[in-house]
Amino acid sequence: SIDPSLIPDFGLTAGQDPNGSGSCAGANNILIPCFYPPNREEFIEKVNSAVASGNFLGTPVTFNVDPLAQSDKDKFNRATTCLIVLQSFNGTRGVGCPAASAPTILNQQK
Repeated sequence: SIDPSLIPDFGLTAGQDPNGSGSCAGANNILIPCFYPPNREEFIEKVNSAVASGNFLGTPVTFNVDPLAQSDKDKFNRATTCLIVLQSFNGTRGVGCPAASAPTILNQQK
C-alpha cells in the first residue's frame, strides 16, 4: 500500500462556489462538477490499485512508492498517475474528474 503522503492533496474541496447549475469553482475559475474532487480515501484506494496492477483502465502508470524518492521525475510520475486515475475516476477512460479539480496534483505534473 502506498504511503498516503506520496499522493498530493487535491488543492480544492468539492462544492466550492456553486453556480446553481451543478458546477462549482475549480482551479483558474474553470467550472467543475460540484461533487469533485472525490473522497480522498476512495481516490487513494484507486491509485493503490492502479499502481499494484501497473495500469489504470489500460493506461500504464509509473509511481515510485519509496518515500525517499523525491526527484522531480518521481514527483512528475506520481502526479501523472494521480491525474490518470482522477480523469477516469468513474471507471471509463476520460470520464471522471477534470484536472481543474486538483490544482496541486496538476502543478506537480508540470
